[in-house]
Amino acid sequence: MATARFHGPHYVPPGDTRTTTRHTVYVNTPTGRIKFCPYTMVDSELLAICRSAKALMENMTNPFAVASWLHLVLARCHPFDDGNGRVTRLVASIPLLLAGYPPICISLDQRSAYWQAINETYTGNHGPFIQCIFDGMKRAIDRVEGLKD
Repeated sequence: MATARFHGPHYVPPGDTRTTTRHTVYVNTPTGRIKFCPYTMVDSELLAICRSAKALMENMTNPFAVASWLHLVLARCHPFDDGNGRVTRLVASIPLLLAGYPPICISLDQRSAYWQAINETYTGNHGPFIQCIFDGMKRAIDRVEGLKD
């Protein structure tokens, strides 16, 4: 079955976090090694992220800032063995959708700028990431508008 995921001899249902698979994730970058949330803390971290996101969205004045924060904390948590980027962009789109904006859309030619912007958010500078979200939205809207002709 193409949708089945196995961790060793055991089946892991989609949606189970790294708490189930017990994977600790590291990424090597040019500036050093990044360790993501330890698998023992993923579920509690997700709960804290959800609570904080709910509170932020209830009093939201800047949906782009909330989307950037959500993207940052979910990406840093890295809760799943696969699909973290897709899930992160989808969840980070929620405050934008609630404010009447389109979801986050990053085209292939934006990937380099997207990764650079993500790295900037780790230092506390969310401006490039918010600009990346905005540029992706504009490109997507322009492509949709082009379909009318």
